[in-house]
Amino acid sequence: MTAQTPTDRTGDAPVDHVGFGGGTMISAGYGAVAEDDARGALDAAFAAGVRFYDTAHFYGSGRSESLVGEMLHERRDRITLCTKGGVRYTDPSDMRTLVCDSSYDGLRAFMEESLTRLRTDHVDIYLLHQFDPALTPEQQMENLARLREDGLVKEVGFCNFGAEASRRALATGIPGVVEYSYSLLDQRYVTELSDAGRRGGRRITYGSYVHGLLSQDFEPDHDFGPDDWRGRSRTIGQSGTSGNIFFAGDAFAANVRIAKRLKVIADELGLSPAAFVLALTVREPHSDIALMGVRSAQELTDGLAGLSVPLSDDVLARVAEILADADRPTENRLGLPS
Repeated sequence: MTAQTPTDRTGDAPVDHVGFGGGTMISAGYGAVAEDDARGALDAAFAAGVRFYDTAHFYGSGRSESLVGEMLHERRDRITLCTKGGVRYTDPSDMRTLVCDSSYDGLRAFMEESLTRLRTDHVDIYLLHQFDPALTPEQQMENLARLREDGLVKEVGFCNFGAEASRRALATGIPGVVEYSYSLLDQRYVTELSDAGRRGGRRITYGSYVHGLLSQDFEPDHDFGPDDWRGRSRTIGQSGTSGNIFFAGDAFAANVRIAKRLKVIADELGLSPAAFVLALTVREPHSDIALMGVRSAQELTDGLAGLSVPLSDDVLARVAEILADADRPTENRLGLPS
């Protein structure tokens, strides 16, 4: 294996393969975060050259979109803006109240609310956040196409579809973008990402840090806060599209051991775990834009620090050896009975 820098893959600047993930900068899901810190993270991302911003109607019941709109609306013509719709909580305090609506009227309402918060008249990419079981994949893609015809979005696509739904949706020729979880530990959606890539679609990937597992120095007995879904996963177990599978049961301790082995190499390179993991992730073959979830300017700057650091053949071989010992799930179970 030849030593690589991130630019070897496409000739673009490394930061061109990184996007700002807006799901972690809200005071929900990952514990409390100060909104001024979130604003600082967005400002630092733009200053560092990040031009792709991913958010969703669903994140904080719109709060993430509002922060993105507040910080970036004066820079709108210089960024690529992606948001998602089709799901909401009827009661944001109760995760059991999640409902889907990918009808045209439903998506139009989602979109209009998102545009107001984002302070723009269109978005560059609009994605269905997850599959709506009330409609066929073809119907959902046709409804997205109508939004595109309305001039509200340039490109459309989907996130988190099961294998068969993804195949049928892509076969319509309508979606130009897909978004799935993908990381050094998460290989569940490689088939769907590969299929989209073969069709010329853009592949956005989230969970680069495996929801903090690879970027934070956890101990196996770490006690997550009461407002952090990762703690609930320790007892509730696996479900849905999230990273529960990496935190539930014995998986958490095993993955912490993998993270600590990677951290040894990061320390030798003078990099934080976050910087090292992101530098590795942008080299992965199934991601065109790897999202990084950060909640402060410091986290943003730290995460980008490894992109310009060449990684030797020896380093890459050691990483491959560590990951060979990891239990990396490979089956897309979205849409299957639990």
